[in-house]
Parts: sequence; C-alpha cells; structure tokens
Amino acid sequence: MRPLLITAALATLAGCMETAEPVSAPASAAITEEAVFHGAIVGKTLGFNGNTFTINADGTFSGPWDGGGISGTWTWENGAFCREGKTSTSVLDRDCQTWAVTGSVATVTRDRGAGTSFDYTIS
Repeated sequence: MRPLLITAALATLAGCMETAEPVSAPASAAITEEAVFHGAIVGKTLGFNGNTFTINADGTFSGPWDGGGISGTWTWENGAFCREGKTSTSVLDRDCQTWAVTGSVATVTRDRGAGTSFDYTIS
C-alpha cells in the first residue's frame, strides 16, 4: 500500500510541475519619481569599471575616480537625474539621465534616455 501512495504522490507532483508557470527574472524598473530614486540609489555606493562614488541626499555626489576623485551636484527634473561636475582630469557637462534598476544593477541612459547607456553596480 505504501509504494502505491508514494507513486501517486510523485505523479501528482510531476503533473503540477508540468503545468506550473515559468518563473522569469524581474523586469527592469524605470525610476520616474525622485522619492523612488532616493530609496534605490541615494546614499549607496555605485561602481563602474573599478571606480566608485556616492550620490548624496544633499544634492552632491563624490568619490574616488581614476586615481583622483569625482564630484559634482545633481537635481531631479521631470523624471530624470540631472548632474554636472568634474573628475581630476575632466569636466562633466550637464547631463540629464534616465535610470532603471534591476537587482543590484542600475542602467543609466544619457540625454534623457536618448543617448548611450551604461551600467552601475549598486552596493
């Protein structure tokens, strides 16, 4: 009797597995509100090609960058992160960027979403 119950249980489990919906990775969540940007990005360390920096709640950003530093100011304007600043070797002209987050990766697109994209790791 016991082998019959185990066989029936396995058959039921196999049937459920065949009809279960596949689990997909979470979609990228576009950030369109400043409060969401603060929760997802502000105060966290962002990494890119071995460099890191932090976007601060006071409207600044800073960190070590290419053996020197990076610093600047930012504002939130019409669903975009707008920044300007400098590194130890160059000026960062004003650029308004769209951001989307998937897990610990932030995909950033320059020129309000019309430019090139790149990824920061969030930690």
